[in-house]
Amino acid sequence: MESLNELKINEEAVIVLVEAEKSIKRRLMDVGFVKGEKIKLILKNFGDNMRAYKIKNTIMALRLKDTKNILVEKL
Repeated sequence: MESLNELKINEEAVIVLVEAEKSIKRRLMDVGFVKGEKIKLILKNFGDNMRAYKIKNTIMALRLKDTKNILVEKL
């Protein structure tokens, strides 16, 4: 396992665990960041340390600091 922030462009992984403050964790879960969901890094280092991920056919931008506590397994 590794954290989501370690993925390289176009790498896919499966979410294993989301560790975050309660309010942030709830928002992430609401948009699909749940155990077993596939995720793919499509763009990194834009804006204010932002990264863009494809999850459930949606593009979602997250701050780098919010990706460090999401654990994934690469596919």
